[in-house]
Amino acid sequence: MLKDILVHVDGGRAAEWRVEAAAALAEAGEGHLVGLHIASTAEEMPWIEGYATEMVIRYAAERAEADRARARELFDRQVAGRAIGREWREASGLADRTVTQHGRYADLIVLGQSEPQAAPFSSTPGLAEHVPLSAGRPCLIMPYAGRFPSLGRRVLVAWDGGREAARAVGDAMPLLTRAERVTIVTVGDKLQSGGSATQGAAALAAHLARHNVAAEARNDGGGTIAVPDLLLSLAADLSSDLLVMGAYGHSRLRELIMGGVTRAILDHMTLPVLMSH
Repeated sequence: MLKDILVHVDGGRAAEWRVEAAAALAEAGEGHLVGLHIASTAEEMPWIEGYATEMVIRYAAERAEADRARARELFDRQVAGRAIGREWREASGLADRTVTQHGRYADLIVLGQSEPQAAPFSSTPGLAEHVPLSAGRPCLIMPYAGRFPSLGRRVLVAWDGGREAARAVGDAMPLLTRAERVTIVTVGDKLQSGGSATQGAAALAAHLARHNVAAEARNDGGGTIAVPDLLLSLAADLSSDLLVMGAYGHSRLRELIMGGVTRAILDHMTLPVLMSH
């Protein structure tokens, strides 16, 4: 069960639906919800340090405080009346590292997709690209556009037989056992780990059946359609409200960066995505 959920809360327009989804998951599991706000300070704003006047720094501080107040207000509004434990935290520091540190003490981290052209101080970009690779906990990424009140009823599982995908399925089990429909999709003839894609999907379906999850397995040949486009198109065709997949990354010097398919899904996502690395 998802007993302890952490949601990142900023003052962005998408934060309210993100908190709503996290609160609903906490309530379904009779759990505890932590709202985490990362304060913006001059030290974390390289465009300010060394260039800005005292007036600009004061203006930035006022905007950051307004963002904090909006974040707290929407968190309180969304958890009001729900049968859950709730906790509000405020922290400062580099956002991805801070969320990662707090998230390691939770069953699930709920983040928002980076908003293009978001107003300064009203969102925290880059979290969805970095936290899933470093936290060691499953991350639920919510799109910046759209509301998803029925999250997890119709689940699409992207299966390639890899370690990351296996972690994602295991981490998603509390949601899969409550889903009305689960579809496993493989792409191409072979799994990443070797072996037949069709047989691998059937084996995963059999595993899920032992957890009382009735899953349909299907295979797509891929062809000329890019894998991210194929997954999002299939999710739309099936009216899926959750995509479960592995978060793939690789090292560049000492930094983990997203792999191509994972990054493309985060850039163009049209539904919530649960990722594990």
